[in-house]
Parts: sequence; structure tokens; C-alpha cells
Amino acid sequence: MYLLIGISLLFTFLLAVGLTAAGILSIAWRVLGIQLDAVRPRSRANIIFGLRVLPLVSAITVGLAFVVPSFLMFEPSNSGEKISLKLGVIIVIAAFGFAAAFYRVLGSWWRTHRLVADWSQRATPLTVGNVSIPTYKLVHDFPIFAVVGVIRPRLFIAEQVLTALDENEVAAVVEHELGHISAMDNLKRLTMQLCSDVLVAPIGRPLDKAWSEASEAAADEFAAGRGDRSRALDLAAALIKIARIIPDVPVPKMPAVSFAHEFIGESLTARVRRLLQLAEQDNLENRPTISAAIPALLFVSWFVVILATDGAFLARVHNLSEIVLSTLQ
Repeated sequence: MYLLIGISLLFTFLLAVGLTAAGILSIAWRVLGIQLDAVRPRSRANIIFGLRVLPLVSAITVGLAFVVPSFLMFEPSNSGEKISLKLGVIIVIAAFGFAAAFYRVLGSWWRTHRLVADWSQRATPLTVGNVSIPTYKLVHDFPIFAVVGVIRPRLFIAEQVLTALDENEVAAVVEHELGHISAMDNLKRLTMQLCSDVLVAPIGRPLDKAWSEASEAAADEFAAGRGDRSRALDLAAALIKIARIIPDVPVPKMPAVSFAHEFIGESLTARVRRLLQLAEQDNLENRPTISAAIPALLFVSWFVVILATDGAFLARVHNLSEIVLSTLQ
């Protein structure tokens, strides 16, 4: 019973802290997000990713650094507390979230494995410039131009795309995909989905959409900065040509995939307009981006260690835990 009480308390704080932080950050993004429009796309994508994973990271930090130690230090083994219906429901919800996250990781790996196996049977090796990752020409009904995988990414290009684009346009789209690889966008996308699964509630979807748009714009900028001004124009032309040959069928399900033509319609128009603007700018590749993850992580780690070794602070955490448990009895 002692162990169950500790687990239920940990899950309670995980859900409470995670959902509260997710709700606050989601509202803050709605209010302040528009002010980041002037920030470089990669910086904006980094900021959004940080906001998306912060709730779960905060919840796990609070749980493992403060709640668990305070429980082990100050909770008597014969406290007489029991698992009430409310606590039982919290345990079930939290366990469901972790199970869903585990299923997503396992399912994503398995579906990606099957997708690569299926496409590989219909593909032949292809050499595109100085691209170092395995690249294949694919026979597929959909004009696929995508990077598949997280750890060992592979690039697949449909035959009709190679036919529709000229050599410079193909190189431009390849650079776009390399931008996703360099930023580890497939891994970040999966991580954000896992954060949503663990917290169960669908909070933060506006951040997901904003991150996708920012990461696509960042990959466009990456490609535009890897050559002369014509590279941005080549990418814009390639996106338009690919859009013209997209059949009127649903996009095939592609787990752990960065798809070069993820956005169409108004989003495509905005991307093309931005690429035309990038074609008129200089020194895109050398512009700095905002990524304060390492300094921030070091500071937060130091702060957590200080509090986690403070007996008086842990005692206050335990008192708060007792109030929460008594409320849920």
C-alpha cells in the first residue's frame, strides 16, 4: 500500500503540473505567438518546441526531484492512507497516457520499418549531388519527396517528381529535406506527440501546427541559404510543380517522415511568397538563430539540485502532498 500511495502521488503531480503548464503555455502562445512572426523560422520553431515539451519535462522534474524524495524521507510506512476511487482514477489516466506514449514509439518504429521495406522494394538507389544519406528513386502514385526515419534517415523521391523538376529544382528540394535532418525535425515531431500522449488531454495543438509551419519555413530558409539567390527561386518553382501533380487522393500515411510538400493551398502560397523574399536577401546561411537550450538547461539543473537537497523545502513539498492526498481520499 505504501508503494501504491507513492505511485498515485507521483502520477497526481505529473498530471497536475503537466496539464497546468500546458494550459498556461497554450494560452500564452495564443496571446504572444503573433509577436514571434518577425523571428527567424528556425528560432521560432526552437521556441515552440521548447514550449511544447516544457510541461512534461516540468512535471517529470517536479515528480522525480521533489515529490518522490519528499515522500521517501517523510512519509511513514504505516500512515493508514488508502487508494481511494479518485486516486485510482488518476492512476488509470496516467497509466493510460504512458501506455499510449509507449505504443506510439513502438508503433512509429514498426510502421516506419514497414514503410521503408515497402518503398525499398519499389525503389532503386539514386545519386543526387553530394547527398550523404541513402537516396532512392521510388515508384509511387503520389509525388513523394520525403525523408523517412529518425536515427538512420533515408530520402525517397518519386519518379514523377524527378521528371517534373529540373536538376536545380531537385537540388533545392533536397536541401530543404537536409534542413529537416540537420534540425532533427522528425525526432522533434515524435517527441511533441509523445508529450501530448502522456498528458492525455489534447492541449497544445495550436503549438503543434505553429511548429510544423515554422519548421517548414526554416527548412526553406536552410535551402535558400545553401546557394546563391536562385536556390530560393528553384525551391519555389519546385513546390509549385509538385503541387500541380499531386493527385486528388489522401496523402499516404508516413510515420516519422518529413514530407517536402506538407502544406498546400494558402500555406503553399505563403511559402512561395517568403521564398521570393528570401531570393532578394543576402547571407541567409550566416544569420544567427535563437537556441538557448543548453544554458537554460544548465541553469535549471543547478536550481533543481539546490532545491532537491534542501531538507526544509522537501518537507514543505511533503506537507503539500499530504494536503493533496487528503483532498483525494
